[in-house]
Amino acid sequence: MQGMRGGLTALVAVAGLAAGGAQAQDAQRIDIPAQPLSAAVLQLGRSTGVQVVVDERLMAGRRSVAVRGVMTPQQALRIMLGESGLQPGQVDETLTMRPEASVAAEGTTLLGAIVVETEDAFGHVAGLVAHSSGAGTKTGAALRDVPQAVNVVTADQARAQGALSVVSVLSYTPGVVGQYGDTDIRHDWLTIRGFRPDRYADGLRQNFGARGYSQPRAEPFGLERTEVLKGPASVLYGQATPGGIVNVVSKRPVDREVREVDLSYGSYDRKQIGLDLGGRVAGSGDLLYRFVAVARDGDTEYDHVSERRVYVAPSLTWKVDDSLTVTAFAEYQDIDSPGGGGAPALPASGTLYEDPRGELPRSTFVGVPGYDHFENTHSQAGFKLEKKLGPNWTLNQALRYSDIEVDTQRVQLYCAAPACGPTQAVRYAWAFPETSELWSFDANLNGKLRTGAVEHDLLFGLDASRERSHFDETQLSYVQMGWDVFNPTPVSGSVSRPPVNLSIDQTRKQVGIYAQDQMTWGQAVFSAGLRYDRAETRTRTVSDSSDLTVDQEDDKLTGRLGAVYHLANGFSPYLGYSTSFYPAGGTDRNGATFRPTTADQFEIGLRYAPEGQPVMVTLSAFDLTQQNVLTPDPANTSFNTQTGEVRVRGLELEAKAELASGLQLVGSWTHNDAEITEDSRYEGNRPVYVPRTQAGLWLDYTVQSDNAWGGLSLGGGARYVGQTYGDNANAFSVPSFTLVDAAIRYDLAAFGYEGTKISLNVTNLADRKYVASCLSASGCYWGPGRAVTASLNHRW
Repeated sequence: MQGMRGGLTALVAVAGLAAGGAQAQDAQRIDIPAQPLSAAVLQLGRSTGVQVVVDERLMAGRRSVAVRGVMTPQQALRIMLGESGLQPGQVDETLTMRPEASVAAEGTTLLGAIVVETEDAFGHVAGLVAHSSGAGTKTGAALRDVPQAVNVVTADQARAQGALSVVSVLSYTPGVVGQYGDTDIRHDWLTIRGFRPDRYADGLRQNFGARGYSQPRAEPFGLERTEVLKGPASVLYGQATPGGIVNVVSKRPVDREVREVDLSYGSYDRKQIGLDLGGRVAGSGDLLYRFVAVARDGDTEYDHVSERRVYVAPSLTWKVDDSLTVTAFAEYQDIDSPGGGGAPALPASGTLYEDPRGELPRSTFVGVPGYDHFENTHSQAGFKLEKKLGPNWTLNQALRYSDIEVDTQRVQLYCAAPACGPTQAVRYAWAFPETSELWSFDANLNGKLRTGAVEHDLLFGLDASRERSHFDETQLSYVQMGWDVFNPTPVSGSVSRPPVNLSIDQTRKQVGIYAQDQMTWGQAVFSAGLRYDRAETRTRTVSDSSDLTVDQEDDKLTGRLGAVYHLANGFSPYLGYSTSFYPAGGTDRNGATFRPTTADQFEIGLRYAPEGQPVMVTLSAFDLTQQNVLTPDPANTSFNTQTGEVRVRGLELEAKAELASGLQLVGSWTHNDAEITEDSRYEGNRPVYVPRTQAGLWLDYTVQSDNAWGGLSLGGGARYVGQTYGDNANAFSVPSFTLVDAAIRYDLAAFGYEGTKISLNVTNLADRKYVASCLSASGCYWGPGRAVTASLNHRW
């Protein structure tokens, strides 16, 4: 943003009011006390439903006049400015401020810019608190109108906490567990309300593959926000797991200049540069562009494991006319990791359990340098179209093609029992590459109409996807027998890749039609949605001894019902019911294909979102049950039956607030009662990766001062994860742990370096050594140790 001097027009003061927020000419009740002018303008933006980013230098030393009554935002701004030396104006739906003639004549007043913009439910949100989301309804509805828990982590929060992956982005989000901590370079493995979530990007399904290895890994620098919709979500997204979905929102073109470069250096020689450029093409308001790129290189805390990453994401928006906008986008990412892509699986003895030989160090590597390797190459391209069909109706279409090639080969350790002595462990080499091609399409018609006293926000849509994947798994080739992990001996000779032993070719198709009506009647909001899906899956499995093709066809009707009531004090109680389904692959012992697993959830909650304030608190209680779960057939345990059931009941609390004193808060708390309620072997046990209790608290404070101290910000937080099990047999109990994080940032504007900030982030400040998960006698993982990252960020 650029300032202007003297007689030049000052700045856009309140912009974007027409874009989904209040109109500049709409009268509404406004009550803003006298205070520093910058704070008053911020409050005006909030009370009229917009977000505000203010250049404090323009407002420095000026105070507002109290504003109280029913009036338009322009009238309020005129009163507020009083005798500040600024006068309001209006161009179309944009309010402006310019210096009065006496001030302009001095020719010395430096004027910066105030940008006041509506929150983009499908894009950027300033600060830590989001009030709307595209994931909850596909319409961008206010979060307080959604009868289901939705968590949103903004880019500002991720940056303040130094998040380097989606796992760390969501580390302070209730009910979300990183299965291996944050140790995996390959993928973001998550559990939400006891189940693996489905992954979406910009509202479209992402690749998964036949075995789940051909997943893309989102780059946090390329994201505007990360959204979590809790519980069954089939009514909007089709086949879905019960826990919910994670939707990452990418940076796209915006009608303002974006100029950012980010440099960082951290523990284990980790180096990164990020570039974010955007704005108008050649000054034209019809063409907008965005270019985001990241390059990363570094080692890890594990011996012989390193990472090299390249990420490029260009996009272009063409405003064809006032009613039609088309955005084309592409993305390329390559993750290359010698050493296998993350933490090695270690024996339980020496990690989870005591061993007479001591405790294994975090840096322990059980692979073979030169053989262990991981690479993920992901490319995608697509377009998004928005066509306004009059003042109240909009047609939205999105299409994306995504291709992923993942290759993994590792030497791993195997122990038959937890007490794995120096002569009992063996090492074997294997490989499991997977590829996936996915077409995703979604088209919907969104419109608003009124019937009597009821306002309807209607959505009618059709989406479809087609994924073709290929998975290979090699034979297990034993490298060393009786290998001592505490006193490792190198492999004599080289290790070669074993021959393929199993191949899976799978094609998954889905087509769904859906309808939703969000009805507002006074202070009450009722939601009703219905969807019909048709899913087809063909799976061919080839091994040394068999060649089997299974065709599966499923169709399902799912829905959601809910009600919200807005009280005058900012509280909004809600009640919701939602369902989901997910195809269950394979056949029983009689050769019959399985029915889809199904799930339903009852949820009751209370939100606190006072009008015009950056505060969002959500308390929810839920009862989630998954039926038709596969469980071993007692008559022949080589096959499964569909008699299993899993139930998760819980309480979740999330609080986010930005206080006028410069203090920001992010808090979360979860209590779960999870149980495998029906199963031929594990009935009564707790499912994997579900702690009974989980909590987090992050505080961030910016010093409120006009001198050099005003550029200083301090942040810190603590995360607690309760005891979990690594297997459904509940044989491997992982103890609880608490981690402390810290951050310090400084804005160098006070020293003349406008737009430049330096920061230092530390995760696991105390370097707590803990086990993140343990799946088996030779499948335990240390959590990440202390990591320090120093960053230099410049925007211009």
